[in-house]
This record gives sequence, C-alpha cells and structure tokens, in this order.
Amino acid sequence: MSLREHLSELKRRFKVAFLSFIVILIIFLVVPANPLEILSPNYTFTPVVAYFISRLKLDLLPAQWRFIVVSINEPFEIYIVASLLFALIFNSPIFAYEVIKFISPGLNEREKRLIYPFVGAITALFTFGAFFGYFVLAKFLLTALTPFFTFTGVYPPQIDAANFYFIVFLVIAMTGFAFTIPVYVYTLVRLGVIRASSFRKNRIIVWAVTYILTAIVTPDGGPLLDVVLFVPIIALLEAAVFLGGRSRAGIDRKNAAKEAAEAAAVAQPPGAMGPSPPALPSAPSPSPSLDAPRAASSPTPKPTPVSTPPVPGLQRAVCPFCRYQITTGTVFCPNCGKSVQ
Repeated sequence: MSLREHLSELKRRFKVAFLSFIVILIIFLVVPANPLEILSPNYTFTPVVAYFISRLKLDLLPAQWRFIVVSINEPFEIYIVASLLFALIFNSPIFAYEVIKFISPGLNEREKRLIYPFVGAITALFTFGAFFGYFVLAKFLLTALTPFFTFTGVYPPQIDAANFYFIVFLVIAMTGFAFTIPVYVYTLVRLGVIRASSFRKNRIIVWAVTYILTAIVTPDGGPLLDVVLFVPIIALLEAAVFLGGRSRAGIDRKNAAKEAAEAAAVAQPPGAMGPSPPALPSAPSPSPSLDAPRAASSPTPKPTPVSTPPVPGLQRAVCPFCRYQITTGTVFCPNCGKSVQ
C-alpha cells in the first residue's frame, strides 16, 4: 500500500472509533436512565449520566460534607465532563480494537494471535483500574482529607462541587489508564522489543518513575495514597515482565531449534539424499549338482578403483518450500516445481 492508502485506512479506523464515541456520548447525554418509567404519570427525565453522577455522590461524598456552586455554569460543566469521561471509558475497547486492526497487516501469524487477548486484557484491566480508583483511591483520598477540615476549623466542610467531581473523575480515568501499562509491557517483552533482563537490571529506575507517575495520578492525596496505587501497579508490572520473559524464552527456544534443524539439513553431504531403501532379499542360488563337472577355478582379477575428480561448484541446498535437497544453482525445484531463485 502507498502512503496515501495507509493514511486513508488510518482515517477510516479513527472514523469508526470517533463515531462509536459520539454514539456512546449521546446515549449518556439524552437516553433516560430508566426507559420503563417514561409512561408513568409522575415521570421525571433523568439521563444515564445523571444516574452515574448521583451514584458517585452517594458512594464517595463523606458525611457532613456539603456542596456549593461558585459559578452558574458549573452544573453544566459537570454534566458534560462526566458524559465525556464515561463515554471515553466505554469506548476504549473499540478504540483499542481499531488501532490493533490497523497495524495487524504488518504482523506475522504468531503476532496476530495476540490481537484479541490484547484488546481483552486492555478492557479488563482498564475496567478494574477504574473501579479501583472509584471505590479505593477516591474514597481513601476524601476520607484522608476530612480530619484537616476539623483541624482548621472549617467544619462542616463546604466544598466546590466542580472541584470535587473533577478530582474524582481524574483519579478514576488516570487509575484506569495506569492499570493498562502492564499489558503494553508484556506485549513488548513477548515481541522482543524489550528484554526482560534489561527491565530487571534497571528495576530501581523503573520503580522510581512509576512512583512519580502514581504521585501525578493521585492529586492532593499525600504519599500514603501514592503508595496505595503504587503497590498494585508494580505487582502487575512485575507479573507482566515475568510472564512476557517466559513466553519470549519459549519462542526463542523454538526458533533456535528450527534454525538448527535447517542448518543440519543444509550441511548434509552431497550423497545424503535421504535414507536408502532397504535391500530386497536375493533369490538363493541353486546348489551345483554333484554330477556336473567342476569348473576350472581361476582367480578373478579385482577391478581397479577409479577415483572420480570432484565436480567444482556441486553443492547441496534445500528448497525453501518443500525442504527437498537440490543442487546449488538450480532454478526450479524438481520435487515441487517452484522457483527457488
């Protein structure tokens, strides 16, 4: 494919991902949370995203905390940002699938078998990370900050609603993304782009960078909250390197065995064209009759061995299609008929 055709294919893939994102976003914005109650006389329209926002407030807002609104457009901003975040989370598997399908023509058959496990692992870990950020990190962050309102005399706390929701949204999104990093590491190690030994040699540096990233992901949480996120990320990262290293070692052993077999087949002597057929049993010679005259016994001269000079350039090779041994320089394989040049 030309560069223009590649760009057209990339445009088509991103168009599918973008349209699916728009569809999911519209569902969160305008689809009612409970369509079965539309025909009820006291029905009040509540979109899907409003249900998630109410659940977030019910699950995470500590007791005695009260919301305040600084500007008139804050509720609308919360409504739009929440819709964008949840649409992005639900659309992430489609986006990952389209990206992998775009690069799949450049992969071999062994690498193509990783596409669906890759997408499944990305989806599962992103979902797990989002739930971990929702039920663990965000709750821990808000609970850890509550005593400081009492220490400073600001009690009961009255906090900005937009600030509360945006911090929670950031923690959920960034935690979900952080939990997908081991999948990328495992894939790179399995494909041989990164060596597991290099990771182990620079483990301290990797851990330090990971801790810095977790500190960025968890705003205003202090070092204790950073450790809460750092520990599961490092555990998943170490597991990804271990499994990827074992998988890559198995692939390297198979490739080495295959190359050794090919080298042994090429290095066979010119006459070794395969096992010789078993010799057929010869018919027993009739025993001479006692009445027949005995032939004169004369010594039979032994033939003088004639040494054939070696033919220069006569070497053996292997057909890359059927593994049949041929002479070097042969254009068409006599076994399968394909061109070996």
